[in-house]
Amino acid sequence: MNEHTIVEANSTLPAAHLPSNAPIDTVTLDLLASWQREDATEDPEVMRVREQELAEFKRVLNENRTLSGEPPVFS
Repeated sequence: MNEHTIVEANSTLPAAHLPSNAPIDTVTLDLLASWQREDATEDPEVMRVREQELAEFKRVLNENRTLSGEPPVFS
């Protein structure tokens, strides 16, 4: 079995749980960081909408799991 572990540079995962040869995918991390910078905002209205969308997303995921007999993921 060929497994790959991608680890963020500032990951809080204890090193004991990582293979000694775990690659750090810097290209992907750089891309994610650039998206985070692009989406950064301090506009209260944008932040309110984003929080509302996240709450709805979590609600729908929990609802789907409940309907399938699984416990909710988000509390």
